[in-house]
Amino acid sequence: MERARHRQVSADDQNMWAKTDVPAVGGPLDGRSLLVPIDEDGVPPATIDQSWLWIEYGGELLDADVNGVYELESIAAGGPPWVYVWAGALPDQQSADQER
Repeated sequence: MERARHRQVSADDQNMWAKTDVPAVGGPLDGRSLLVPIDEDGVPPATIDQSWLWIEYGGELLDADVNGVYELESIAAGGPPWVYVWAGALPDQQSADQER
């Protein structure tokens, strides 16, 4: 009985850390696949922002413009396969950056 319960916990732990590769189009990682976590329904995050990019790719992005986000889009009708498409900075973000 204890053994079965331990297996249940292991299965939950594996699902919690499940990841998938999603191709990126445009932006600083154009043409590469991003290894992102998926939720309990198997869906990647709706957006990937600068913070995530810096944590995952750090020094590779020193000369890149990362002022924007990758937005998840479905190639099929609402499900996999997916692609992350680069969306440049929002107008209010651009004006704040220009003031610096």
